[in-house]
Amino acid sequence: MRKILLAYDGSPSADRAAAFAGHMAHVADAQLDILAVLAEKPDKDLQAFSRAEGTTVGDILEPMVEARLAQARQTAKKAGARTITTQVKIGDPAEVILDCARSSGTDAVVVGKRGHGRLKGLLIGSVSQKLVSLCECPVIVVP
Repeated sequence: MRKILLAYDGSPSADRAAAFAGHMAHVADAQLDILAVLAEKPDKDLQAFSRAEGTTVGDILEPMVEARLAQARQTAKKAGARTITTQVKIGDPAEVILDCARSSGTDAVVVGKRGHGRLKGLLIGSVSQKLVSLCECPVIVVP
């Protein structure tokens, strides 16, 4: 195993997945790529807030996403990961994760069982369920 992809959204389940992926990367001496995916269309409240503040949604989200990625990096490093990269992409989370896994030669994807989209996940299927069904490499779902 050379490369592990951690899909991270800052949820408690994602924190557990970061620790697991960091340990996995340590044991396998693999690179750990941490990916955060932003929705293509932000919710209406966030759009309204950005207009009220006279700024862009991106300017509001960037520091939050960077803080989440720093948290994931720290957790993975504490668990033993040595080579860690981070990236942020925009789009449908499951599709973006699948594309990243395919294009980067990922050997395994690690994801938390439940992220921030709890109700939506119950109605249309969670990201982890889609990954398990569609990913070409092993997917490890951390509870």
